[in-house]
Amino acid sequence: MPLKTQFQIIESLTEILDPVTKFGGQPVWIAEPLWPLGPETGEQMLFLGQIALNHEIFPDSNGIMVYLFFEQESEPLYNEAFAIVIQTTENVYTSGDQIEFLSATTGPTIYELNEDNEVVYQEYGVILEHVENEDSVPLNERYTINDLNYDPGYQFARPELAGNKIGGQPLYIGHLTNPPELFTSDEWLLLLQLAPTQGYYNNLQPNFYPFYMELGEFGILTVFISQDYTQAVCYVQQP
Repeated sequence: MPLKTQFQIIESLTEILDPVTKFGGQPVWIAEPLWPLGPETGEQMLFLGQIALNHEIFPDSNGIMVYLFFEQESEPLYNEAFAIVIQTTENVYTSGDQIEFLSATTGPTIYELNEDNEVVYQEYGVILEHVENEDSVPLNERYTINDLNYDPGYQFARPELAGNKIGGQPLYIGHLTNPPELFTSDEWLLLLQLAPTQGYYNNLQPNFYPFYMELGEFGILTVFISQDYTQAVCYVQQP
């Protein structure tokens, strides 16, 4: 049974300067900073957040930090619009197709949109729940089997796999005839999932993260990391 921890995203009233899991603000680098440049614009990507690997969930991860970025001009976002930097105090690894990186400590970051559609920059901490076992569920039982109906919404077949979490098994809402290797191979571990806890309601994406990130009407972000912690991939799921 894989281990996981659920989490809530909360606005931070002070700047977060420690190498902990967070969203927004500026990265807290633990090695040489490498900021990805968007392939469409050549400009610095937006910093989404950083994930501190928990050794209970990810054995032998030894203090690894993972930094997530996306290209704002690519919204609604697709897989190749993301870039990832993996750091230890001694090594740095990068992931992203045809992505160039700049030695920059700071750069643009995620934001909210207020009622007047104006940009408001925020930084978010997380409230982590305790680490727990997640019962293994076969891939064909993770699929959302109900029809897409705008009245009751789009419900998950296995809501116990849903929600915002680090580790565990990814909720899968794609087509079972040809699932991506990321969801079926033992070589990849779920690092991060941003998803609602029950499903989608009334033709609207619920506010399971407070910042602006356009994944499409029914998009779910999942991030996978390799068993040796040297590669990571973002995957946007659409039903």
